[in-house]
Order: sequence, then structure tokens, then C-alpha cells
Amino acid sequence: MGIFVCDLGFSSAKWLYGEKKGRVTSAFRRQGDSLILGDDALVLSAASYLKTIEELVRYYPVFVERCMCEAGVDDEIISLAVGLPYSYWQEQDKPGGSIPMLSKSLAGGAIKDVAVYPQGLGGIRDYLDNEVERNSENLLGIDIGFNTVIFTLFSPQKRNIIYGKTLNKRGVYQMATEFLLPRIKDLAPSGTFTPIEISYLIEKGFLQYGFERHDITKEIREAGVEYIKHILSDIHGELQGHVGMQGYFEKVLLFGGGAAFLKGELPVKNIQVTTLPEPEYANARGFRSLIGK
Repeated sequence: MGIFVCDLGFSSAKWLYGEKKGRVTSAFRRQGDSLILGDDALVLSAASYLKTIEELVRYYPVFVERCMCEAGVDDEIISLAVGLPYSYWQEQDKPGGSIPMLSKSLAGGAIKDVAVYPQGLGGIRDYLDNEVERNSENLLGIDIGFNTVIFTLFSPQKRNIIYGKTLNKRGVYQMATEFLLPRIKDLAPSGTFTPIEISYLIEKGFLQYGFERHDITKEIREAGVEYIKHILSDIHGELQGHVGMQGYFEKVLLFGGGAAFLKGELPVKNIQVTTLPEPEYANARGFRSLIGK
């Protein structure tokens, strides 16, 4: 039995199947009784994108179906692993909650088993699977999404989450609008980008007007560093307020699509900060490990 992973976020759905992997942009457009998803929806007028956690849950089945089609999943019986933001997962993982309802809506056909994991835990699991030197000190995982930042304080010794929370209206979109766009205002004086355009802007690292292309990787890097300092300050306050002295950690793990632009040294003292390889797929890799254990 195979394992299929679909990690749907507000910018894209990341999928893994065997040695294959891919992404589908979290955009959609209604056409009669059907939905057009991904980049195909972006080239059409009246395209929309996922904006709320409720929409994320509602559209999960159609994005899973699209991802499975791209992966070439035929008649093989598979186990499916998906993820949702930690705070929502914590609230809804109960009888009558959205987690059992989502599992039920995803099951059927070639899908035999469904596991719904908290986003944030996947990246930590991925790191622990590849850790060379075992350490019992706490880890702080920071999953930088498109409009969420999910932080998870994890104890490798106890193998459990000490504390975690989803910070809404944060992530790549906030980083771009508050920290990046002011740096490139001469190149983009109108500053009018759709959320999906902002995601593309950061991923590509340049602005192009006609035959002129402007490299903005330096500005993206500077904005990312400033934004991480801002986020770490917020997270420190949250940990002090909820777990006090138990909120210590030795390493910070950065992953999620927003971590892809963070490379090199970050301005923190006495704490090791690691950006996981291919950070946009870290949660998915961790979910695959968890469901396959």
C-alpha cells in the first residue's frame, strides 16, 4: 500500500508520492458545476484563492484529487496524510469536530486510511528523522506560511508538544507588505499586488516590466531577516506568557514556503537557527514519516 501526502496551505498544496513531488497553487475558479484549480485558474478572470481555514477544509478534497491526478495515482490502495494549522487542529480534533469530518470526506475510492496532522509538527519530525547527533533539548519549530506563522515548542525527550499556536494574518504576505514592498517602492510605486502575485514575486526573486528585469533577492533577504526578528519577538512573548521558564529551547527550525528565502546567518545569539532543506516540503516529509511509522 502506497502513501500519499498533501499539505494544503494558503499559497499552494504540496504533495509527495513515492519519489515524486509537486505543488498546486491554492487558486480556484468555478465553471458551472466544476472547479478549475491551480495555475489554470489564475489565467482566467474571477479567480479566487483560499483565504480562511474554513475554506481550506472545504476545498481540501478537490485539491487532494487534483494532486493525486498530477502524481499519477491510479488504482493503488493508499494511505493519505494531510495537515491543518496547529491551533485549529487542536480545537477540532474531537468527536463532531472538523478533523473527523475532513477525514470522512477524504476517505473512499483508492484512499483506505486518512491521517490529519498538525502543521508544524511535520517539520520537526522531518528534522528529527535526519538528525545526526541526538539531543534532548527542546526544539522550536517555526512554520512560515503564506498568511500564518505556526510555532511549535517540542520536547524530543518526552516526544510531545509542549506548546504551540497559530499566528494568523502573519507569514509571507505580512513580510512582503510591511517589510519588502517599502524596500522596492521605487520599482513598484503602486504597490498593488494580489496575494498570489506576492507569493510569485518572492519565489521568483525579481520584478519584470516589459524588457526590464530587476533582481530583488537582496531586498527579499533583508526583509526576511527583519521579519524573523519581529516574529521571534512575538513568539518569545507568547512562550513567556503561557509556559514561562519551560519555554526554553536550544534550536530554532525554520520551514514552510516562507522559509525558502531565509539563507545564511540570522541575528540571534546563542541559539542555533536552521532552515530545513526544501523547507516548503518539510511538513509533507514529516507527515509521510508519521503515517508510515
